[in-house]
Amino acid sequence: MPSIPQPFSNLPLEGWITQLQQAAQAEDRLRALQAIGSLANPAEIAQSAANSLQDADPMLRALAAKLLANAPSPLATETAARLEFLLNDPDPDVQFEAARTLIRKNSAKDSRAIPTLLAFLDEAETQPLMVASIINLLAANSPIAGLNTTDLLPRLQQRIEHDRGEVREAVAIAFAKWPALCQSLVDQLLPLLDDSEPVVRE
Repeated sequence: MPSIPQPFSNLPLEGWITQLQQAAQAEDRLRALQAIGSLANPAEIAQSAANSLQDADPMLRALAAKLLANAPSPLATETAARLEFLLNDPDPDVQFEAARTLIRKNSAKDSRAIPTLLAFLDEAETQPLMVASIINLLAANSPIAGLNTTDLLPRLQQRIEHDRGEVREAVAIAFAKWPALCQSLVDQLLPLLDDSEPVVRE
């Protein structure tokens, strides 16, 4: 039985690193960074990702920021500064990934990410999966400098009966994390006990 080719097996790691550095087409650089994220050791991934934060293509900038969130070592000062700069990137995915990495890495600049994330929660066009991810991120990493949980209350309140289960689940988890926020919302939270999603009911 023939073996199934492994992803990114058509080039050695060094070849992917060279492609990331030299390819003119953004799609080729993106595939190279994906390959490095799969094949390289954590230090090599962090180095390539940090270098790609300034790429001209937003998909690469977003992936680079995402990869840095999983690096085992703390963010270098220069890398944290680049991520802070990306909080004002024209692309919302880049903004989100930069903010998420600053918070997950417990960066000294994580408080700068809070206004960006709250702004996403205030925008009607923000996709439900991103809304759920933001709420989960803030709840999982609390306390965060610059985050006043009372600022979250109206943003959570308006999503208690959201039509997407992922969002209702995130709201329920947030209220479990910050029970003090629930005190004024008992009547609104009671319907969640009969929610179709088991995790929300819990």
